[in-house]
Amino acid sequence: MSNSKKLNIVIIGYGTGGMTAAAYAKNTCRECNIIVFEKRPYPVYHPCALPDVIAGYLRPEDVIEHKPLTPGIKVQTSTEVKRIDLNNRRIQYHSVNDEGVVEYDKLILAMGSTPSAPGPLREALKIKDVYTLKTLEDAMTIRRKALSSKEAVVIGAGPIGIETAIALRELGLKVYLIEALSEVLPTALDKDIGSIVRRMLVEEDIEVLVNAPVSEVSRQGDKVLVKASDKQFLVDMVVLATGMKPNSKLAVEAGIKANEKGFIIVDEYLRTSDEDTYAVGDLIQTWDYITRKPTISMLATTAFHQGRIAGINSVGGNEKYPGTLSPFILKTGKIAAGSTGLTKTKAEQLGFKAYSARVLGWDKPHYMPNADKVYVKIVYDDKQRIIGGQVVCRECDVSKYVDIISTLIKLNANVETLIELETSYMPRLSDVYTPLYTAGEAILRRIKRKK
Repeated sequence: MSNSKKLNIVIIGYGTGGMTAAAYAKNTCRECNIIVFEKRPYPVYHPCALPDVIAGYLRPEDVIEHKPLTPGIKVQTSTEVKRIDLNNRRIQYHSVNDEGVVEYDKLILAMGSTPSAPGPLREALKIKDVYTLKTLEDAMTIRRKALSSKEAVVIGAGPIGIETAIALRELGLKVYLIEALSEVLPTALDKDIGSIVRRMLVEEDIEVLVNAPVSEVSRQGDKVLVKASDKQFLVDMVVLATGMKPNSKLAVEAGIKANEKGFIIVDEYLRTSDEDTYAVGDLIQTWDYITRKPTISMLATTAFHQGRIAGINSVGGNEKYPGTLSPFILKTGKIAAGSTGLTKTKAEQLGFKAYSARVLGWDKPHYMPNADKVYVKIVYDDKQRIIGGQVVCRECDVSKYVDIISTLIKLNANVETLIELETSYMPRLSDVYTPLYTAGEAILRRIKRKK
């Protein structure tokens, strides 16, 4: 696609969404001017690798890209956008050495998110030795403190909390992982699958508390006191992993519509309430691919696909965003987990007649020395359509199973497809009789018994 007019595209934020939007805008319209404003002093970093920085598996410099990844894009780092003027289509920016105004034809918002803390934990953010994990600087600070510490509490057993807990344990700390809800990974996994992950965490010598909302975090001398349920912990450091909130203040102040939690509302083209402004990534309220209902999906893969569409549309394209399955994977220590689509719990809450089958299989033939047991749970509806899947193992390639299930959902496949999959076989890598095949057989046997 080419655009005869030399458009000025301004992008605020150069995370996954902003970076992808910039790349696709430039590659779609070579003559367009693409300028990005980023508060960081470097263009790109890789936040999903931060637990590996804490553990020492990666060096801080390993997760930084010092140059923009797409030629022809101007990325202005150490620069903060202070105001968006929708009426005159311009932004006001400020940096250490410069400030000014830039006019645009189209604007893409990709400011991402920042850590949030509910209820009594908000005040905890002000306490010494209480940390959150979002930036590379956060990871470096946590690592420095951990190297001189013996005990730590991690609050929140989502992916960030679990990966941080494992990283701290690998540094030799005694770690307590506290979750207010009834199981670890409560939004990604059903309780029966989450409980398997919790047992694995305990085997990694991490003490896990569930159904344990934190009532107090306070400073006690040179320690931090954490009270949860009927227990208390006096530790050297605390990491809050209790969720993220959108960096939408700048957009809302400009007049762009957001929901009650501050997530920007977009249409299927990823346009905001202002027709010349798009928004992507952690910043927006998106929708679920299966249900078409509003959802929040703060995943890099979601931001990537949204960035592609917003970038193309900003220079004259007409791409539609289909919604997200929120495919998630985690691999840390000797724990691997993943999910995609709807959990059975979520499906039932949304009114589906949902069914599921959970099986235990092998990722490789059992005689291989590194063969790994794999738990697979498939969720399907009353039309036998696959609507979700969950996987837990120790060393298996969890992404392989999650990606296959995601593809089947996108193809509107039914459960019989699981036994029709023609997957590759090589004893060192995979078995003929895969866990997905096992799940398919279990489901079909159940269906036949009911007839």
